[in-house]
Parts: sequence; structure tokens; C-alpha cells
Amino acid sequence: MTKNRNEDENSPLSEVWGMFGPTHVPYRILLLSKMIDRLTTRHVRTLADLNLAEWRVVAHLAVMGDTSASRLSKVALVDRAEISRAVRSLTNKSLIQCLSDPDDKRVTLLGLTDKGREVFSDMQKARSRFYAILTQDLETPELRKLDDYLFRIAKLADQMLADGGYTETDIHRINDGGAETQFSP
Repeated sequence: MTKNRNEDENSPLSEVWGMFGPTHVPYRILLLSKMIDRLTTRHVRTLADLNLAEWRVVAHLAVMGDTSASRLSKVALVDRAEISRAVRSLTNKSLIQCLSDPDDKRVTLLGLTDKGREVFSDMQKARSRFYAILTQDLETPELRKLDDYLFRIAKLADQMLADGGYTETDIHRINDGGAETQFSP
């Protein structure tokens, strides 16, 4: 069982976690995201000899099916240039293939090869075990609540992106509502 936060007060993680206080949840999500990215990078490199961008392309194609690089970029929130580099590498590794869109011959679709589907299947099992380890201290109802809370934050962030980002008007609206104004990364 994992120690509670009070038992780890002097750890580097506890120090950075507490720097800005509990009202800075997005900052904490960012820290956690970076840690998970680092772990995932090691995991997929070791098990499938893929980098993180390549793994994301494989995983999204497995879930989405054949799709364009543009749609993949939009759905995965990944820069088109990063998708392009990953596609080139994955094509050379024979994990994905370029296909003609049957509805519009001008559009190129990306799809997994049999080898790509096999890599995804093996990695999906390993990733499921990784997720189980990472969330082992949470009960099922807690996981559901966490997922709901994260989705609510994600919806607001998505709306802010759709509205053009975070503006001075947003800052004044939030500050007028009594939100903490301490600097945060």
C-alpha cells in the first residue's frame, strides 16, 4: 500500500506538489501528465521500440480505424508535424500504411497493417497492466469520480480553446468570483 502524503512530506514530489496549494489542480495535472509521459516513453520504447508519438499514432488508429493525419492530429491533440514524423517512421517499420479514401480519392487515410495491429494488441495488454498498477490505490467508485472530475475540467479547457484561449476577460471574471490569484506556472 502506498504511503499517504503526510508520510512523504520531505520527498521532492511532495515539495513540488505543495508549492502552489490545492487550488492549482491544473498545475498538478500537468505535473502528473509529465510523469506519465516519461513512464510511457520508457514503456513503449522497451516493449515495442516506439517513441511516444509513434505509440500515440498506433493507439489512435487502432481505436479510430482508418483516418486522415489531419483528423488524427485534431483528435489526439498532437501537432501535425509530429504526426507526420511518426507516420513516416511507422510506415518504414511496416506498422501503418497509407490508403486511398474510397469517398474522396484526393484524401490519404492512415491505417494499421497486420503487424501494427499485433503491436497494438501486445502493447494494449501491457498498458492495461500499467494503468492498473498506477491506479491500484483507488477504489472503483473513486476512479469513476476522478474520471468525472477530470472530464469536467477537460470540457472547460476545451471550451476555452474553442473560444480562443484564456483572455484578460476570463481572468477578471474569475477574480471577481473570488478565485485565488497567486502566480502559477
